[in-house]
Amino acid sequence: MPKQKQPLLKIKRLHTGFYINEQLHHAISDINLTVNEGEIICIVGESGCGKSVLSLSIMQLLPKLIAEISEGEIIFAGENLVNKTTDEMNKIRGKEISMIFQEPMTALNPVFTIGFHLTEVFKNHTNLSKKEAREKAISLLTQVGISRPESIVDDYPHQLSGGMRQRVMIAIAIALNPKLLIADEPTTALDVTIQAQILELLRQIHHEHGMSIMLVTHDLGVVAEMAERVVVMYAGQIVESATVKELFQNVKHPYTEALLGSVPHLDHDEEMLLTIKGVVPSIEKMPKIGCRFADRCMKAFSDCAHISPQLAQVDDNHYARCLLHEACYPKDRVQPEEVK
Repeated sequence: MPKQKQPLLKIKRLHTGFYINEQLHHAISDINLTVNEGEIICIVGESGCGKSVLSLSIMQLLPKLIAEISEGEIIFAGENLVNKTTDEMNKIRGKEISMIFQEPMTALNPVFTIGFHLTEVFKNHTNLSKKEAREKAISLLTQVGISRPESIVDDYPHQLSGGMRQRVMIAIAIALNPKLLIADEPTTALDVTIQAQILELLRQIHHEHGMSIMLVTHDLGVVAEMAERVVVMYAGQIVESATVKELFQNVKHPYTEALLGSVPHLDHDEEMLLTIKGVVPSIEKMPKIGCRFADRCMKAFSDCAHISPQLAQVDDNHYARCLLHEACYPKDRVQPEEVK
């Protein structure tokens, strides 16, 4: 019998918001999420659904002047990151939790060499000498598939292609073999061939080091290829969660169904792709009550406008937030006959 994976990260009722005109507007609300040891989990959804805000909340990298975690816990390896000071988080970032940012050209400092970016990690977290850190940096560049690492280590970010810069970001992220790697849209703006290489590299790192990976993406092709579990987000909430196989074969939320329906298939001769009408609401215009997807949903009915669905288990290890399922009604509310 295979050993059951233990939770590495547990997020409980997390609410993160931004101050606009001195009023706090939540970008993510009531997030409950677990990432197990050695697991690859995908967070999927359209732009503006709160995926990156969730990642930055875990890393505690949101600007404190305009952003705030107003409620909830982020338990990593038994400790609540929300209560950590900046100095305490600096000891965790890079060593215990690392992040690959969405755009490597802006994440890498243009005035410093690739070698500086890599050796800075060792300078902050280890006692390696300058020579040892440089040797380690060259070894990491080799590990992530960069040719001529001895010369690349002295190059600047603008001298590298997008794919090479992303590999450098991955090298920085895995330098100290962290327990959790957060990859925020790691294949954005890369061509298809390079995307496949980056995903294969992440799979290889996961296999060799056994680290947990939280992959943030809007690409369902990436989800099918990489994930063990999938969490679908919409308008700052989790609307569906299941294993990859279960999600693709037995969709429980209309938003997930619409996402899957908008993906082109090579074996289907379709003149027009399905689209989801409307846009994700901004945090200032987020509905206070009712289902946040209701005005875009093809299956919405009267209750959807004035009853807020709960995230509930609707099948074995399958969770959804939709009033089409009786379990998602608030406990003090009886579901009408027409929906049963």
